[in-house]
Formats: sequence, C-alpha cells, structure tokens
Amino acid sequence: MLTNWLYPHWLRNQVIRNKIIAIYIPLIIVPLLVLGFASNTIYTNAIVDKTISNVSDNSSLIITRMNGILTNAESCANILTINLNRVIQDHNKGEISRERSLLLSTLITNQLSFALLVFPDVESAAFIDTYGTIYGTSAAIENAGAPQPETLLQTPMMKRIRETTGQNIWFPMDKRSYLTLGADEPVLTVGKKINNIYTGQELGLLVLNVKEQSLSAIYNNIGNDQSGSYMLTDQAGTIVSSTHKEQLLKPVEDKALRQWINQTNSGSTIDRFLGEKLLVISSEMPKFGWKLISMEPFNALTADNRKITALIMTIGFFCFLFALMGAGILNRLIARPIVLLTKYMKLVKEGNLTIQLPVKSNDELGLLASGFNTMLTRINLLLDNVRFEQKKKREYELALIQSQIKPHFLYNTLDVIYTLSEIGRVKDVQRTTKSLADYYRIVLSQGKEAIPLQDELQGLRDYLAIQRIRYADVFDYQIDVQPEVLSCTVLKLTLQPLVENAIYHGLKTKGTFGHLIVTGGIEGQDLLLTVKDDGVGIPPERLETLLRPSVDSTNTPAAVLSAAGNTGSSFGMRSVDSRIKLYFGEGYGLTLISEPGVGTEIQVRLPMEQHEETGGGRHVEFTDRR
Repeated sequence: MLTNWLYPHWLRNQVIRNKIIAIYIPLIIVPLLVLGFASNTIYTNAIVDKTISNVSDNSSLIITRMNGILTNAESCANILTINLNRVIQDHNKGEISRERSLLLSTLITNQLSFALLVFPDVESAAFIDTYGTIYGTSAAIENAGAPQPETLLQTPMMKRIRETTGQNIWFPMDKRSYLTLGADEPVLTVGKKINNIYTGQELGLLVLNVKEQSLSAIYNNIGNDQSGSYMLTDQAGTIVSSTHKEQLLKPVEDKALRQWINQTNSGSTIDRFLGEKLLVISSEMPKFGWKLISMEPFNALTADNRKITALIMTIGFFCFLFALMGAGILNRLIARPIVLLTKYMKLVKEGNLTIQLPVKSNDELGLLASGFNTMLTRINLLLDNVRFEQKKKREYELALIQSQIKPHFLYNTLDVIYTLSEIGRVKDVQRTTKSLADYYRIVLSQGKEAIPLQDELQGLRDYLAIQRIRYADVFDYQIDVQPEVLSCTVLKLTLQPLVENAIYHGLKTKGTFGHLIVTGGIEGQDLLLTVKDDGVGIPPERLETLLRPSVDSTNTPAAVLSAAGNTGSSFGMRSVDSRIKLYFGEGYGLTLISEPGVGTEIQVRLPMEQHEETGGGRHVEFTDRR
C-alpha cells in the first residue's frame, strides 16, 4: 500500500524525464517553502533576541554612565562642603559678617568654579549664605531671574534643603527661573546644607545643577542606531530625559505605552505603540525610580529578513524552471561518480584532507579518483612536514627569547644601577640604564625573527656594556665586523647566547683576566661570524655532544628550557644552531673549536642575504679595555 502511494501506477509508465520532474518538483518547491517559513521565523526570533540583548547591554552602560554623573555631582557637593568650610572659617574665623567681602566672594566663587572644572558633568553651582548673599559660577546664576534673598530662602526647594542635617538631597528634573543658567533648560538639582564641621553652625545652602543634555548626550554615544530611540521616564510616566526636546517634562504620549511602562520595571514587549509596531525594552534605574525606555521599530529590525524570504522565493521559482530543463538531461548522464567527486572536493575545500575517494572502476573517473587520493596523501604529508618544522622553529624561537629575557639578568642589572647611583657614578647609571632599555628593545624587536646584523650587534654591545660594568675585573671585549655584512639578515639573538656562554662558562671560571673577540666578514658565498675567548675551553668529550640533538622525542625546546639548569652551556648553542638550520637550511649553523686551557672559538655560518629594511652600512669596530 505504501509503495503504491509513493510510486503510483501512472508514474511507472512515464518516461524518465517525467519521473524526474514528478519527483524533483516536490523535492525543490516544498523544502524551499518550508525553508522560507522556518528561516523567517527563526531569523526574526534571533534578531529580536539579539536586539534585546544588545539594547539591554547598552541600557546598562547608559544607566552606569548616568549614575556616574549623579555620583560625581554628589562628590562635588561633598568636596565643596569641605572647601567652603575652610574658606569661610579662614576668612571670618568662624563668624560670617553681614558685609559682603569682595575677597570672600572671590574665594567662594573660585571654589565653585574649580569644582566645576574637576566635575565637568555639573553645569552650574550656587552658594547662598545665611544672609541671603548668592555666590555663583556665573553672573547669570546670581542675578538672572533670581528673587530677593528673603524670597529665595522661602522657596520650597531652599526650605527643604535647610530642613536637612547636611546630607545630599536631589530634586526632580524641572525648569527653574533662579539659580540656573537659563529658565528654558531642564536641570536636575542636588542641594546640600553646609554646616560648620566643628560647631555645626549653618554656613549656607549649596545648589548644584546637572543639565538634562548631559544625560541625553549619553544615548548617542553608546551603541544607539539611527532607527531606535531612548527616553528616561519617572514613576508617573513623565519624560525626564530624551533626545527629542519637545517631549521633555511631558507624559508619554501613547496611553498604552505609558500604562506598560508604569506596570513594568524591567522587561520587553512587541506591540503597536505611537502608530507603529515597536520593540520596547524597559530597564530600571532604582536610585530615582526612573526607567530607561528603548524603542526599536520592528519593521526596521526585520527588513533583512524580508529580503531573505523574497530571495528564497525567487530562488524557488528559478529552481522549478531548472528542474524542468534538467529532467531531459539527467536521464542521459551517469551523474553519481561526478556528484560523489564534487562532494569530496567540497569537503577538501572546507579543510577535510583525511578523506579517501572510493575507487570502483578503471575508467577515466576511476583514474581521476585515484589521482585525487594520491594528491591528498601527498598534501597531508607536506602539511605535516611544514607544521612540524614551523612548530619546531617557533618553539626554539620562544624558548630562546624566554631564556634570554631572564629575570635574574634584569635584577642584577638593576642592582648595578642602584649601586652606581649610591656611589655617585651618574654617567655610568645613565649608560647602564640606556643599554638595558636598548637591549630589551632589540630582544623584543616587535615580534620579528630576522633582523639586520647591525641591529643584532647593537643589542650585543648593550648587553656587553652591562656585563662589562658587572665584571670589569674579569674580561674585556672587542667587536670587529666588516661594513659590507652589516645589512645581512641574521636571526635575532644569534650572537648574544654565544657571548653569554663565553662569559659565564669560559672567562668567569678562568680565574684570570680574559679577552672576548667578536668578528664578522665574508667567506666565499657565506657570512661568517665568530665569537672567540681565551677562557678555560671545553673538554673534547663534551665538545662532541654540545650541538648533538637529543634522542628523546619529548626533549622539545620547551622541555630543554625547563631543564636548562642541568644542560650547562649546551642549550644556548644548541638552540641557536637549530634555529639557524630550520630557518636557512642544514648547510648553515655553528662550528665549535676549543682547546682546554687555551680558549674556545664558535663560528656562525649564515647566507649572505640582504635585509629588506636595511641597505649598506659602516664598519663596526668597538673595543672596551677599561
């Protein structure tokens, strides 16, 4: 029964083309319709959820910024309490004269103005002493629209401030004709009664104004797109802050929206408000009982979704046409091997290189599949080799850098600087500090591995300058490098580990004064650098194993570094030799020549490659025999 339904009798007698059409049309049209509906629903929900998340995060940032502004205003009031106490007490010795002192007025005004410089979120400030004298940050505050002092002190705002014991008290966003810069700009006001901090005697009343624009300016600075908008409402549904000035200090226009705002502390809804479908998100600002409302047009959020749905429907129409056209072609083709090959190629394109295409024939497609498998095998082998060499090179690079930027070297150098400064050797302090800074600048080299030889030598001179101060009675050194090789490319930290090895394992243990010579020149087609010392030398049995790689597969550069204390001088030279071979090839690296009791010479052979950023140079010869 099921077979007859899936493969009816009338379809069995049709030509292959008609069978393909009958099967392909539902297979193409139905999934596209389902895809269009499902993608529309899923994408819409995803957009809404993402928008709610983003807007909620932005709202949290906005509220944090607003709380910061309000906290700054309170901090300003607290600081002014202390400063005004000091000014008034110093001037009047605890008593406020009825005569207005020009000096006192100037001092108080300066304190108010300085507080506004420290707290720029506060627009204006005014101080009214107990005699009704007004001191403001602007003449507009002292005079424009201000009532007589007796009347001013009887206003509800001033009475309420005077009734407090000195704590900060906030007044709602409002327009006021006195103690502000203008009667047309809404301001949020914090008031504070200032008492003598020693006697408790009232000194006056402080009023600080935060303009609404300071709050509304935050909306445009924190992730708000052009289609959405923010507004701040109080518990009664009155707008206290908005990017649209005409809405300020008015109730929310839409009654349904106002009702939803009054009933919701934090949440979101999608409904028709203000004549269009909106996504509305509410976030609570508990300090004042305010609510931050974000409104996003729903049509703007889903505009791309509608484009995708239209695109899917268009694709469905064209797929229907192609199904009709391809029906007559597919019955003449053997498509499965090609489709299978295409599928495997797609997997390779996505990064899957471990697959193997099944070979089921010896024809052209079979040869193609066999060649495909061989190609993947060789690619995997090459990639493994490249990954291994790159990993090994980077591990040696990082291990060497870590071994050179040693904390004890830095600490010892800082101790030297401290000692030099104590004994008054200012010039040596300056030179040592400059050498230390230049040395670490070369070591880091902005992450570059290959640098010009002259930069490597500069870092070496900085290092030797520091070691020379520490071990002035142990050795002196000489650097003699020909000018034609200064622009050659070398790996960073090629010479310094070899010099350090010569100092610590050759010269320092010698017991007598030694000499260290670094030279560089051309030998045949190669660059040859040498580090030579007349130290204790290296025993022959030790010399043969210094550059020999470890047979332990786990002895990676990182492991070598962790065991550096047990490997003696071998790690520095071995890592330099390995890095050179990995970077330039097996034909380059280190050669060791040593005789116990006579000294050691380390030869570094590198290709004559010119560095991209450097051309030419000058002869470098530096000798320190102090």
